[in-house]
Amino acid sequence: MLLTKGRTKTVITRLGVAASLVLIFMLTIFGRTTDVAHDVSLVPFASVEPMMTRVGYYRTVYLNIILFIPLGLSLPFALPEKIKRRVLLTVAAGFLLSVIVEATQFVFQIGKCETDDVLMNTLGVFLGATSYWIYLLISKRIKKKENL
Repeated sequence: MLLTKGRTKTVITRLGVAASLVLIFMLTIFGRTTDVAHDVSLVPFASVEPMMTRVGYYRTVYLNIILFIPLGLSLPFALPEKIKRRVLLTVAAGFLLSVIVEATQFVFQIGKCETDDVLMNTLGVFLGATSYWIYLLISKRIKKKENL
């Protein structure tokens, strides 16, 4: 059975969301072992100072952002078209997912539960979702030029 253009888009975007979720869970939960440094950091931007003083620490911050960008890119496309505020919903879903990941890491002692991780992960989803918003703006301009 040949997939139609609309159906192809739906399948690809849902696969993108699924792949993003699998990657996030593999790297943040399933790929870890019990951590000796079981800790909670609720101070926002506490990782900024170590990022300035320790070589390589910035990598953790950037990886938290990069890990969630694909979810931000794919989720708005996968949501039904009747949902108007897809970018906002995507960012909220990314924030909630990040909180769940951090809480899971804390409960099962498989990582440090940090406010900064939630902030950076949410920033990653926001950047991906913003790319979707830019895509919409460009698409509207192209359609407008084609109709002239």
